[in-house]
Amino acid sequence: MLSNREISQNFEVQISTLYNWRKTKPRLYKYLQNADYNFSMNKEINVLLERFAKEIHGDLTPAEIRTFIESKVDAKTVDEIEEMHRILLRLHHRDLVGEQAPLLFGLYEKISKMNIIEKYIFYKRVFNLRVKRKEEGVDLDDALIREYFEEFLRGAQSKQEG
Repeated sequence: MLSNREISQNFEVQISTLYNWRKTKPRLYKYLQNADYNFSMNKEINVLLERFAKEIHGDLTPAEIRTFIESKVDAKTVDEIEEMHRILLRLHHRDLVGEQAPLLFGLYEKISKMNIIEKYIFYKRVFNLRVKRKEEGVDLDDALIREYFEEFLRGAQSKQEG
């Protein structure tokens, strides 16, 4: 648990403000007191997710991943992440009769078979890559997709090689 002095130094907040928050915003004050614990827990969760990611044996293609990245799917909650395959189809319902129909249906099927942790990891990487592209203007080529989504491509790559 952090002291008021540590909170003040870490978050650049006046100690008098902290005393005020203790009375007026007790949840925020409690959160700041436990910031070191919260940081440690988030770090542990991220380590666990990365270890779990190594166990993923996906079968997505670079084209499918590119389609998802370029889609307007924006999953902000766990429920939206769980339903992102359906959100994808709702957003692209007009494309389901065109040339992209097989690609979209295949992507839908593969994402729908992922468990919630796999979907979360997949979407977290999609989100991070979207941010990188926006901030740095990075081109979305197959090498970048392989770098971010290696575990999700493994099955598809071995099928292409075999």
